[in-house]
Amino acid sequence: MCIVNNGLKYILTYIVIFSCLFSKAQNITSPQIRCVDILPTGSITVTWQLPTGPQSQFLSYAIYTSPVLTSTNYTQQAIIPSYNTNSFTINIANANTQPYFIYIQTINTASVTLPALDTIKTLYLSPVISGPVAQLIWQNFANPMPPGEGASYTVLREHPIGTWTIIGTVPMNPNYTGNYTFNDTISICNDTLSYRVELFDSVLHCTSISNVRGGHFQDKNKPSTPYVDSVSVLNTAPPQVLMGISPAYSQDVKCFMIYQYSNSTYILLDSICNYNHNALYATTALNPNQGPISISSISQDSCALEQSVFPSNLQQTIYTHASYDFCKKRALINWTAYQNMTTGVKYYEVYYSVNGNPPQHLGDTIATTFYQNNLAPGTTYCYYVRAHSNGKTKAGKDTASSTSNIFCITTSNPPLPTLAYLSNVSVNAQQTIDISWYVKNTDPVGGFNLYRSTNKYGTYSLIQSLAFTRGNSNYSYTDNDVNANSTQYFYYVVVLDSVCHLPALQTDTSNSMVLTAIATANLTATLNWNNYAKYAGNVSGYNIYRSVDGVFSGGPVGSVGAGTTVFVDDLSPYADKEGMFVYYVEAVEGTGDSYGFAEKSTSNYDTVYIDANLYIPNAFVTYGKNKVFLPIGSFVDDADYKLSIYDRWGAKIYETDNVDTGWDGTGHPEGVYAYTVQYKTSVGEYRQRKGTVTLIR
Repeated sequence: MCIVNNGLKYILTYIVIFSCLFSKAQNITSPQIRCVDILPTGSITVTWQLPTGPQSQFLSYAIYTSPVLTSTNYTQQAIIPSYNTNSFTINIANANTQPYFIYIQTINTASVTLPALDTIKTLYLSPVISGPVAQLIWQNFANPMPPGEGASYTVLREHPIGTWTIIGTVPMNPNYTGNYTFNDTISICNDTLSYRVELFDSVLHCTSISNVRGGHFQDKNKPSTPYVDSVSVLNTAPPQVLMGISPAYSQDVKCFMIYQYSNSTYILLDSICNYNHNALYATTALNPNQGPISISSISQDSCALEQSVFPSNLQQTIYTHASYDFCKKRALINWTAYQNMTTGVKYYEVYYSVNGNPPQHLGDTIATTFYQNNLAPGTTYCYYVRAHSNGKTKAGKDTASSTSNIFCITTSNPPLPTLAYLSNVSVNAQQTIDISWYVKNTDPVGGFNLYRSTNKYGTYSLIQSLAFTRGNSNYSYTDNDVNANSTQYFYYVVVLDSVCHLPALQTDTSNSMVLTAIATANLTATLNWNNYAKYAGNVSGYNIYRSVDGVFSGGPVGSVGAGTTVFVDDLSPYADKEGMFVYYVEAVEGTGDSYGFAEKSTSNYDTVYIDANLYIPNAFVTYGKNKVFLPIGSFVDDADYKLSIYDRWGAKIYETDNVDTGWDGTGHPEGVYAYTVQYKTSVGEYRQRKGTVTLIR
């Protein structure tokens, strides 16, 4: 209070007014309550901000409480004479069962009790509503709230007893006069739960804490079903079926129950308890090598009373199978589609390994089949498939994948023939070529392809396909589309298997022989031919055969050893013949053919013509050595021979068609006579010679 002296009423008016204003501005105030903390005993700890104004004016703090805001009779709980004291515990036994209203006043040194800045209410939590949801209700402890109070209320739950866990926050509105609420869906099977609410003060760094409220709760809701990321196969020995599990959204989950779905029935396999986290379940009790396997998981609550529903979109392992087509030498890999993968299957990766070596990537596909070509016979190929999802799983993890079982095949050839032998290539009398070959009549033969070329190392063409006859070992074919007299031909036979009719065996290559015969000096013929190849017993030598005037007379006219391909034939002994000589050469197989053959291959026929040579005398003496006029010739064809004699008047006086008969001049006088000789050469050429002959007696 400012007292104005009346004697100085006028003189000090302005000074007094100034002094009063200055004194009033410096008066001490009551403190600002910042935090109220309800203790487990029911007492209340109040924390306040020290008052503004001169500490010299401070005498004490007076703390008052009442269970009713409008009460006219607040109970003084304490007189605190220390200015620097800013916290006090009010010993009330029931502050945790009903709200209390509190204010603090400052008493100055003039014994004046200054008005409280505000009356606050304890941070009182109303009784919690029990049931499947715990509903918490409270109000601000002041209105408006002092500046600097926290931005939100923190809600805590005690479970188990002695362990407090923050379960949520609620934004604080400084001017809000209504109720704050927080609903906690019960995830505890059957237990007592307690709650409290806190508000942190950023000015004094203290915390207002509500009373503790709770109750006995029982969760009668079914827990949510855990999420299955994927099911897969771990290809160990024995193989394992894997299932990746993400936690159930429900908090009251004690166990994951593992089931197999088979024949429309769920079969309990196992359980993972005291667990609601990411899990990887593996079992060897199921065999993924026999087909796709459906496994799933449901949740069981902590009371083991409630279980989640079974998922409708069951996932199952991929079952991979492979088969081998030995006709096409390729594998067909097929697999069951992965069912109900989250976000769908984007693609499948196909892997293979060869003879136990590390797997290799074969290819990718969106189908459920894949081929591998050009497989090697007698090799083990193993395959597996991995499915990849389109995107992330529902749990926000990486993309899901699933690996199938491993399936192995061992490749093989179809039943194959074991023997194929080209026994002979020979030119026949018709000057076409006979080809002969041999197979075992018990072998699985599907037929033959015969190939020909005019160059041993050239391009071979298929000229004929022939059937196999069960029980027959020896086969032959006559190639009529040839010019055996001038061209050498090379042949081989491909034997086809009996199942796929694909090439299985190939014989060696053998060739025809081409003979060239020419007339040479001194009434000889020179023969040349190419070597024959090849016999299993090799070529032991060559025999040369000759016909004289179209007649082959028995055995060979000569022989040469292996490797010799030239022969010179003396024809002088055959001067009285017509002069046409036909030859062929015969290759003879040596001993030691393991197949038991002793073959002979003949060449083409080639003809040598010796030109006719006719000697005609110009006189004869009927009593001398040459008593007859007779033309003497070699290699003259007597079939068309004619000798005619004419007198000087041109009259024909003698004629004969016998080359061995001459004119002896009987009945005719000595003198000069004309003659004509008509004959045909060995090549069929007609000739005529004319002249005169003198008859001497």
